[in-house]
Order: sequence, then C-alpha cells, then structure tokens
Amino acid sequence: MSEHDDAQHKLADARRQATQELFKQGTPDYDQRAHQRAVEAERKAAEAAEPHEG
Repeated sequence: MSEHDDAQHKLADARRQATQELFKQGTPDYDQRAHQRAVEAERKAAEAAEPHEG
C-alpha cells in the first residue's frame, strides 16, 4: 500500500467516525467533545491526504 493509499484510508476512517458522532446528536449517546475530536482528526487526515508539492 502506497503512502497516498494509506492517507486516503485514514481519511475515510476519520470521516466515517465523524459522521457516526454527528448522527448521535440529540441522543443520550452524544458527546460534543468526542464529536469535536472526530472532526479535528478528519481535518488532519484530509491535510495529510493532500498531494504535496516538492
């Protein structure tokens, strides 16, 4: 698996986690801090998956 493929896989996992946390809103299982952490992890994964010039 290439570095790019690994970054894309991590991004997909982070997006899935953020979406799962989002769908918990309005339920007793919702934790705003967990949702914020998932969104931040998604942002970092997206940055890592961007092609770098060099």
